[in-house]
Amino acid sequence: MQEIRIGFGQINPVVGDFEHNSAQVLRQLEKADGKADLIVFGELALCGYPLGDLSYRTDIIEKTQIALKRLIDESKKFPDLTVVLGHVSMATQRKSNQSAFAIAHNSATVFSNGKVVGRYDKQRLPTYDVFDDWRNFVPGSQELIFEIKGKKVAVAICEDIWDSHSGQAERLEAAKVDLLVVPNGSPYTRTKPSERRFAARDFQRGFSIAYANLCGGQDELVFDGDSFLLEKSGEEVFRAPFSEGVFIDSRELEDVLDDDPARLFRALVVGLRDYCVKTGQTKIVLGLSGGIDSALSCALAAEAIGSENVLGVALPSRYSSDHSLEDAAAIAKAVGCEYRRIEIEGPHDSFESLLDLSDLAKENIQARIRAVILMGISNTEGRLLLSTGNKSEIAVGYSTIYGDAAGGFAPIKDLFKTDVWWLSRWYNEYKKQEIIPARSISKAPSAELRPGQVDQDSLPDYQLLDDVLKLLIEKSATVEEVVGLGFDRELVADIDERVRKAEWKRSQGAIGTKTTQLAFGSGRRVPITTRFGLL
Repeated sequence: MQEIRIGFGQINPVVGDFEHNSAQVLRQLEKADGKADLIVFGELALCGYPLGDLSYRTDIIEKTQIALKRLIDESKKFPDLTVVLGHVSMATQRKSNQSAFAIAHNSATVFSNGKVVGRYDKQRLPTYDVFDDWRNFVPGSQELIFEIKGKKVAVAICEDIWDSHSGQAERLEAAKVDLLVVPNGSPYTRTKPSERRFAARDFQRGFSIAYANLCGGQDELVFDGDSFLLEKSGEEVFRAPFSEGVFIDSRELEDVLDDDPARLFRALVVGLRDYCVKTGQTKIVLGLSGGIDSALSCALAAEAIGSENVLGVALPSRYSSDHSLEDAAAIAKAVGCEYRRIEIEGPHDSFESLLDLSDLAKENIQARIRAVILMGISNTEGRLLLSTGNKSEIAVGYSTIYGDAAGGFAPIKDLFKTDVWWLSRWYNEYKKQEIIPARSISKAPSAELRPGQVDQDSLPDYQLLDDVLKLLIEKSATVEEVVGLGFDRELVADIDERVRKAEWKRSQGAIGTKTTQLAFGSGRRVPITTRFGLL
């Protein structure tokens, strides 16, 4: 038997844009023609992923089927190419314990030379983190096995292979399958590359696995490509890069490492870029304080949509230091974006004369004045306002709601403060020049809302804070469990209380790119009104 030449179609779909998605698929078929026998696309590639509750609508299912039929007809132009394409399809029956609204399967159709070979419906429907497939889809129950060049090929979809104890792997083994193709909608996290390979190898039962992923941003998620081929032995023999395109198995391996700063930075850029592109945003505005968070956000914005489309605004008050204004101007100059300076002393004085404010309210009013000005620019000039808060601040509520927390997208909301420093240093090394001002990296962080203020007046040292937050948030550890690891009880209890009290702020925050296993977004569901931990 001859070897099957496999192509991986890493496309960047837009949810519900069938013309755009179909055009991407067709371009990949044209490029793969004559070079591959089989091309595999990602999960729901034709309609876009994730669909969420759009899967309840009959019209999106109908339009998906129309687009699919057109592509099947177009495949006559490539008679020697077999296609595996993910899409949504109508379910004929529903499980008794299924959501009353679920009417669709998460499917993949195999077709070649104008004819349908078969359709597979995803069997394992995840309900953890950002995934809620059991809410949105009806599970399938049948295997699909077909032949190419005398070899048996089967299909599974994403979560199917993340559960090696479902019995499906053994069924495929019993059927003497040679190759399992797996369309995926596997979003990026910093540890995902190794997790994917571990799951695939754990599912293997003497068959090769061709793992195909999407590539691009969708709301808070980024899909980082990373399609790969495992031989029957579990040896990885091909790996696709973090980019769109069709990649033919060439027995080449690009390095893909966990916690790679280059991959993390690219994920942040792609997340912001595709949010802008897919929502029709062409310009960005953000406040520049002279600190590291706004500096890194500015660099990400310039990389994402071009520096000529980015506006950085310094909004000094009576408490702003000269060095902060210098650093704000420096980052704008370094990335090449437009820079404006707008004094807030006038409106600040007006509010103080109008209202008898507490000390905390006096600090917050400055942030809210800045937000009003930035939103005014956003409305007038059609610019997306970025919120530049980091995960450490967002976790403990160290931000002003309707102030510095205001914005339509928060590019670094899933980066802890220590990660912001790390990634900023890496970026300067990568660019071989000082883009992020060295002083922004080295100086003590400060909101500069009162004389001599620094963050550590109100917060623990960031390294210590982040160590505790990672345990409380990403590991769901209890206070007792964290204390048992050697941390001070009073410190841990204080941080835990801050996290709980800030839930109401987070519920109103802008979305931002997910980079960790547990981000503040759709994958974390915690009630705002609760007395748990207070009794």
